[in-house]
Amino acid sequence: MKPIGVAVALSLALMLLNGCRESDEAAQASVSAAPQVAIVTLAPQSVGIAQTWPARVIALRTAQIRPQVGGIVTARLFSQGSEVSAGQPLFQIDPAPFKADVEMAEAALSRAEASFRQLNLRSQRLSKLEGTGAISRQDYDDARANAAQAAAGVAEAKAALNRKKLDLAYSTVRAPVSGRIDQQYVTEGALVSAADSQAMAIVQQTDKVYVDARLPASEVRPLLDGQKSGAALTLTLLDDSGQPYDVKTHLLFSGASVSDETGDVVLRTEAENPRHLLMPGMFVRVKITRHLSDSGIVIPEQAIQHQDGKTFVWTLDENSRAQRVQVHLNGQTASGQVVGSGLLAGQKLVVEGQEKLQDGTDVQAKPWKSGA
Repeated sequence: MKPIGVAVALSLALMLLNGCRESDEAAQASVSAAPQVAIVTLAPQSVGIAQTWPARVIALRTAQIRPQVGGIVTARLFSQGSEVSAGQPLFQIDPAPFKADVEMAEAALSRAEASFRQLNLRSQRLSKLEGTGAISRQDYDDARANAAQAAAGVAEAKAALNRKKLDLAYSTVRAPVSGRIDQQYVTEGALVSAADSQAMAIVQQTDKVYVDARLPASEVRPLLDGQKSGAALTLTLLDDSGQPYDVKTHLLFSGASVSDETGDVVLRTEAENPRHLLMPGMFVRVKITRHLSDSGIVIPEQAIQHQDGKTFVWTLDENSRAQRVQVHLNGQTASGQVVGSGLLAGQKLVVEGQEKLQDGTDVQAKPWKSGA
């Protein structure tokens, strides 16, 4: 081959090599220019929205033990901090004055009954003579009136006796309700009266307790709407560390009015308390979980974008091209936001890297790792 031909062939070969190299570099540059994103494939799951509010424990019943008669306390008949039953004697007030009053009332009743018998017999005798002319009509009428007054005296004496017996019974101060009794506030030898402002002791029924939470009025409606729509509500009581109490609870009611001062509504829960773990005055947290669906879609918070009052996310189609989708959210769970509409199971959702995307952009996708 002539030297000129060889040179031409070498030149052509070099041009071909350079063209291939440039084509490969362009392809690599195109790939490297595609935005990198992290994605998750949406899968249906059981969805529930949980909310917690601070609350306070209140005894089911609280009874202040107060005397209904006055006198000197002679004995305390209970152990402080123990369980008492309704009707159980708690304090003894000196009964001697009341026993004396009962005896006096019994004597007054006997005297009134004797007077009634005498006057009633006179009235009966005069009634037989009233038509004979042996007595005047006035004498007969007076006898009948005296007998009626004596009968009224008997009734009055009986009422007085019953009242004195009631005072005697009240000298033994009894528990009005069953529950746990707190410390005593009066001791033996103390003088008490029915007008005292200080209670002798306090009994609280705590085998069941109320738990009152105060929450904004705007947060009550979703709970009530959920109940009306048949959504299951699960109530849990949590301690300071977030651990649940092993007690059964159920929602009683929400308040019918809103506080003028705070704008809050009372949400009352009743809790079984057989082991008395919940004590009146204790602060706890009420957690209410609203079950929404057995096959809902939950997306990470990082995937959500807001613009002009609307909510958007980015998804990938079957060709790994980005698509912007408007969604509607139904609330927040511990793992993310609940999707009401706009997404379906099986779609690929962009969680990271969406700030570089435009509709139709080719992307490089990799699996998203939560917490990475």
